[in-house]
Amino acid sequence: LILNSIILYPITYIPGWFGNNLRYFYYKKRCKYLGKKVRIDVGVVINNPEWISIGDNTWIDKYVLLTAGKIKKDGLRGRIKDNSDFRLKEGELYIGSNVHIAPFCIIQAHAGVFIGNNLGLSSGVKIYSFSNLPVDPNAPSEEIFFTPMRRESVYFFAPIVIKDNVGIALNSVILPGVTIGERSFVAPFSVVISSFKSNSYIAGNPATRIKNRFLNRE
Repeated sequence: LILNSIILYPITYIPGWFGNNLRYFYYKKRCKYLGKKVRIDVGVVINNPEWISIGDNTWIDKYVLLTAGKIKKDGLRGRIKDNSDFRLKEGELYIGSNVHIAPFCIIQAHAGVFIGNNLGLSSGVKIYSFSNLPVDPNAPSEEIFFTPMRRESVYFFAPIVIKDNVGIALNSVILPGVTIGERSFVAPFSVVISSFKSNSYIAGNPATRIKNRFLNRE
């Protein structure tokens, strides 16, 4: 583990063409799948790459964090919810083709995250399939603690699906259990806690459907 960390550190932070190619060949052998012409930029951190698939012509931009992998749910308090749109294994992260994930995004896929084709995540987007809850839904009067170091923490655990041709703008947050339909757009600084149908223009905290993204389309 220590030796692997020593090897990975320079691979992660070597800039330019050489660094991008070095990271590609390193993760080509470690990811579940890595397509053609994938660019993994400087400072990208990928935890548990064996749980991650990335399609062709996708660009993982600077200082993005990708985290995947199944975790133990024994004793997990809170909500564990299925998402009928998610058809991969729990803990998998799938990123499609022709996708740009801009700098400083975080994708945490312990419950599972599917990201479709031909879409973009702007800088600072956060996608969490496993997150804290402020109260225990089964014991709303009981005091809990907002830290993983206390067993009284309560979590929401559910897969996320983002379908083709979706744009998610600056610093938006996508929380567990959400599906965002094809051709939708999420406005900057939105907090998405529920699912939306295709061709939705989504904005706010909590986010709501404002209008159609494209006119004369469903």
